[in-house]
Amino acid sequence: MKKLLLFYICFSGIIYAGTLKGRTIKSVNMPHNNFIRATGATSLAEISKAILLALQTNNAGQLTSYYPSDQEITTLRQLGSEDMKAVLENQSATDLQNSFDTDLQKIVQEGVSKTLNWSELEVADTKTGKGTSKNSVLFPVETVLQTKQNQPVSLVYEVIKLKNRYYLFRGIRLKS
Repeated sequence: MKKLLLFYICFSGIIYAGTLKGRTIKSVNMPHNNFIRATGATSLAEISKAILLALQTNNAGQLTSYYPSDQEITTLRQLGSEDMKAVLENQSATDLQNSFDTDLQKIVQEGVSKTLNWSELEVADTKTGKGTSKNSVLFPVETVLQTKQNQPVSLVYEVIKLKNRYYLFRGIRLKS
């Protein structure tokens, strides 16, 4: 009987706390497939692909996990230069995200006016500049997109790097 009960306990999808020896058995319902997605990106190529997908679908919401949280903003205030502290003084993570989303919408519109077909573009290259000595966590990035006819389209923006993760920061625009 004990083996049958243990078999049922193991394969019923419910994890029981305690044992059968004089203790009460409590069920603990564990949700299935609940994964907490890490924020930030492990590489600049990952961010570049996410930006392109957001442009292709005209959905900046796909970039949510690539924006810094309030916790990362607090870290930036501690690590950044006086200039960065001044930029972040009255800014929250939501403010930075809204600003980036607005800039992304401008790029979509600018691309349409230049008759760019976002769905035909692919990421060709992603280059980063060096951070300044004042802001060692802030990096300029250029993502080169390419059409099927090998016409380059460049996006420039800034990222921050904290704990080996990259986060979108500000200033995305089409490079002239």
